[in-house]
Amino acid sequence: MSKPTSASPAAGAPAAQRRRFLAGLAAGVIGTIVAVVPTIPGIAFLLHPLLKKKKAGAAEGDGYVKITTVEAIPKDGSPRAFPVQMDIQDAWNKYPDRQVGSVFLSRNEDGQLKCFSCVCPHLGCTINYEEKAKLYLCPCHASSFKLDGERENQIPPRSMDPLEVRVNEKNEVEVKYQTFRAGTSERKVVS
Repeated sequence: MSKPTSASPAAGAPAAQRRRFLAGLAAGVIGTIVAVVPTIPGIAFLLHPLLKKKKAGAAEGDGYVKITTVEAIPKDGSPRAFPVQMDIQDAWNKYPDRQVGSVFLSRNEDGQLKCFSCVCPHLGCTINYEEKAKLYLCPCHASSFKLDGERENQIPPRSMDPLEVRVNEKNEVEVKYQTFRAGTSERKVVS
């Protein structure tokens, strides 16, 4: 008479199935970890601009940019051009303190400030100031403007674009810098 041993096929079948199940489960867990761990930082990298935009939108200021001090602007009403420098940010990169344009600032004897964009409303060229003629002149198509920004001839579709200006508590001049659509009689803000 023979006794059943533990090595018999009937007694080893559940142990072999259990080992295969545990090996399959371990392979599934390890495979999931290997797939998920690099995916999470990749998704975070792709979504970062969207998340940053929401955060920046909530903390954004009033749009004024520091240009210069009041003392740097002549008191006689003659305009002077100043660069406008701001931080530029695209989806993933930030470029600090880049020139994005320029403005004309003038101050009368009463201390009132005027500010105009240096961009010609005709086709977007940069306007210069001619001291002898006391006119703003565009070198591209001979558009000209008076000191108050009104157009001198019919070449530009509208007068120069005025910008809001203020003086802060440190006696610094701040401008709400905006760009406008060129070539139209209506003043439409582009950015």
